[in-house]
Amino acid sequence: MNARALACFALLGGASLTLGCDDSLKRVSLIEETRVLGARTEVQSDPLRSSPKPGESARTRFFLAAPGGAPNVSYALSVCPVKPVFNGFPECVGEPFAQAERAAPSDAPVELSFDVPASLDVEATPHALIRGTICADGHAPECTDGVATEVALELDLGTETTSNQNPTFSDDSLTLDGMPWLAAPELTCGTLPEVSVKSSHRLGVALAAENFEAISQSTSVDPSQETLLVSLFSDLGELKHAFLSLDQSTPASARELSWSAPAEPGVARFYFMVRDERAGQDFQTRALCVVP
Repeated sequence: MNARALACFALLGGASLTLGCDDSLKRVSLIEETRVLGARTEVQSDPLRSSPKPGESARTRFFLAAPGGAPNVSYALSVCPVKPVFNGFPECVGEPFAQAERAAPSDAPVELSFDVPASLDVEATPHALIRGTICADGHAPECTDGVATEVALELDLGTETTSNQNPTFSDDSLTLDGMPWLAAPELTCGTLPEVSVKSSHRLGVALAAENFEAISQSTSVDPSQETLLVSLFSDLGELKHAFLSLDQSTPASARELSWSAPAEPGVARFYFMVRDERAGQDFQTRALCVVP
């Protein structure tokens, strides 16, 4: 399965792989339960790179959301080398080279650190597969008394000549009604931007040019740079659409999403994801206060 198909799986947070990424489905963008939205792999020596080489250390962090705040989860994860396949997820070739488990639920980050074996033959197994279970409000690995989400992430392994960079939000990548929307130290009214109930707003996304990596072209009509998929989720209000497909030439007017505030006051949380087609990802959170 390629990274774009996997992105749909991550967005749906454990729903059937046969479901599509249809942003007309309100449940895709509205956070009504604990959800797994994506994951970012970073090479220890170069956090912008998502494709570790043999002999390098890396870490994968999963991005979760839950209504009203941080999710409470346990997990069991492993990573192994695989050969790419055209359909579904591949089987491990040999034993996993790292595992991680947290048996009791916690709001601490969900992550897996691993070392790619120096002896690994990247020509024979050019990808790694991270797979496991994230359990909301229960105990791993069986997810006793909880709700289980099966997760899988297939990523490229790097070589001396090939690698993939993570797209990355900068501090000023996000805007609210055309104004910079910076992260707040506390998610309480009085420290957050305020909007009125039932009001409509423009949420903008700006990504630096270096995020659109050059890619090889099979033909002259193929794109020479990556296209990035931006997805947005919220736990209050209504998003008119939840996805943007961006390339470097996309105008600023087409880099915005529309959101309508709910009829009741409260703190609304937003979760922004950006991903490329090779498992590179990044995420940011923002919040605002809906007032009468």
